[in-house]
Amino acid sequence: MEDKYLMIQAMQPVQFSSAGRVETTKPFLHPTRNLDSYVLLIGIHGKMSIEQQGQPFDIVPGSTMLLKKDEDHRGLLFSDAPLSYYWFHFYLEDKYAEYLSHTQMNEQMVSMIQEPSSQTFSNHIYIPTFSKPTKIERLNILFNQLLDISQAGTHTYLAASYLMTSLLIELSNQTIESYTYEQKRHPSDHDLSHIIEWIRVHADQTQSVHAISDQFNYHPNYLSRQFKSQIGMSLQKYITLVKVTKAKDLLSRTRKSIRDISLSIGIEDEKYFMRLFKKSEGITPSEFRKAFYRIHLTDLEQAASHDNRQKTP
Repeated sequence: MEDKYLMIQAMQPVQFSSAGRVETTKPFLHPTRNLDSYVLLIGIHGKMSIEQQGQPFDIVPGSTMLLKKDEDHRGLLFSDAPLSYYWFHFYLEDKYAEYLSHTQMNEQMVSMIQEPSSQTFSNHIYIPTFSKPTKIERLNILFNQLLDISQAGTHTYLAASYLMTSLLIELSNQTIESYTYEQKRHPSDHDLSHIIEWIRVHADQTQSVHAISDQFNYHPNYLSRQFKSQIGMSLQKYITLVKVTKAKDLLSRTRKSIRDISLSIGIEDEKYFMRLFKKSEGITPSEFRKAFYRIHLTDLEQAASHDNRQKTP
């Protein structure tokens, strides 16, 4: 059986071990290891190739990978440079963990769709071995909160364990949402996934309902209705959501100025960006940034090593 998902029975938070961010400007080969903990990786820059259970995976920006407990994993190729990725280790009692095949996961999802109320009271978290979440910025923001709180000192272990569990729940929710979106989509509905991905990838450009409609040859009113029907919000609101989420990601993990971040999400008017952000989040971009200032950074250039197979997260 090919294990595609880890199902966690979240009767209590997972146990935090450590977390950080790797940065390197040189080619890097991930070491061969077998760990007694689970590890979640999130790609930021570059590409890192890892083999697990005989299957190759390319960790690229916007992707996540679960390194399984008690399973061998090894680097396949030297990474592209520069390379950057988040990592965190967590522990989980075996009685609360179960691996699912793709077929078993489908059965779980079908059950949820048939009984929608079960999702509200479910204590199960579903973590894919490899995924490309549509809202990766939400995971990045939570990860930076985790990095910050893991360096806080007081109640670090307890707080980090709860926040780490929240991050896993977010990844699980995105996995479930992606599945239910495909299953519930009416045959007459147009597939919006390629438009959603285009909006996310081009978040650094000026976007409008009319421009996106022209890009995909739809009438603006029709496309807006499709978004409202399938996504639950208008196209304009979705564009704003993507841009604000991208801004939060940049605020939490970079030192870019507010103006540069505004330009990075396709908004030339810095003051308009600040008003938009505060309307959405209730605080200014600067106030949001103050929540993040402690980060555990693993710089591979500075780490002592005799070869490229050093122990790294």
